[in-house]
Amino acid sequence: MFSTKIGILPQAAFLQAYADQAGCFTDCYYVDVPKSVSISETISAFFTTPVFRLERVLLGIFARKPSTDQDVENLASGRSTGLAFWRTERRDQTQLLLAVGDGPIRTWLMVEPANTAQANTRIYFGSAVMPQGVSADGAPQIGLMFRAFLGFHMLYSRLLLTLARRRLLS
Repeated sequence: MFSTKIGILPQAAFLQAYADQAGCFTDCYYVDVPKSVSISETISAFFTTPVFRLERVLLGIFARKPSTDQDVENLASGRSTGLAFWRTERRDQTQLLLAVGDGPIRTWLMVEPANTAQANTRIYFGSAVMPQGVSADGAPQIGLMFRAFLGFHMLYSRLLLTLARRRLLS
């Protein structure tokens, strides 16, 4: 149902800028949705999945960064540029790149019509983590905490994308 995209797409310039940085971690996953969906619909579906709602509740409790479904709708429609820790870094008709606070993490969503005669949309979700230190050989590298949770991050990313697809189809 989902695939991992190896490398970043040429049209994904928002995320590509980070992929080109030495030591920066980037990933990109995608799913196909058998209908036409916009970036606004994708943002709404993604940030209102049950799992992401739980993340938003936990951020509200522990980080004092609450958000509501209305906040999600405001971000999706462009009436707002932020949601809890996330703030819009770049946005256009097909992509949204969010900075996570002032830290090294970026969250990216993109929609692309599939190259078929049917109304299909490919939805992409990716992340970027900028280096925060250097390795023993002096090369830039991402932080230890993110390296430790990389497996969980990859699984969680796929889960969020799968649940967003389900929401878009319901």
